[in-house]
Amino acid sequence: MSYIKLYQYVHCPFCVRIRMVAGFLEVPFESTVLDYNDENTPIELMGVKMLPIVEYPDGEKSNESLEIILRLDKENQLRTKNIVSNIASLDLLISRIGKEVHSLAMPYWMWTPEFNDESRAYFQQKKEIKRGSFKELIKNKALFIKNLNSILNEEILPHLQPFYKSETMTLQDILLASHLWGMYTVPEFQFSDKIHYYLQTIGEQTKFDYHRDFWN
Repeated sequence: MSYIKLYQYVHCPFCVRIRMVAGFLEVPFESTVLDYNDENTPIELMGVKMLPIVEYPDGEKSNESLEIILRLDKENQLRTKNIVSNIASLDLLISRIGKEVHSLAMPYWMWTPEFNDESRAYFQQKKEIKRGSFKELIKNKALFIKNLNSILNEEILPHLQPFYKSETMTLQDILLASHLWGMYTVPEFQFSDKIHYYLQTIGEQTKFDYHRDFWN
């Protein structure tokens, strides 16, 4: 496949999915990291402020991450077709992980190099409507860490073979890793050695570097 155009946010797990899949499949992409307060670009491209957006060589566009992945992985190297068609239980697990990760990481994400003063204020205002005050999230971080560790220890670790329910990396690992990766920005949290190794192995196989696109 010729190169694709990817419009994304660095912190966004759904955008990370696309970068990891493209890296693993060696699909070249032109990256555009949007300011979080840029409403015009995604609305002009897709009619709604939702990323990632991928523009294909033929001019078609999509902002649905699983739809994008299905198109990129035409040869099913990541067992994508079967996983997407049976996504319900994994989706529920990812949703539960995301709830804890977002509560912990959002107050830190906005201080990464991805954000400037304007986009930081916009991000905080939008996310506090859904999550509540960032100050309160920080106060409750011990509870969120406890909840996340319970999920990792009880529902991820027992299934690593060494990948999630598999001896080889599949799309399941990318979907899990893309939501967990943001926790590396939370100073109070540390992955266990086995989970850290699992995530770093996925990062190596997908040629993933969290802030690479922004720095470039």
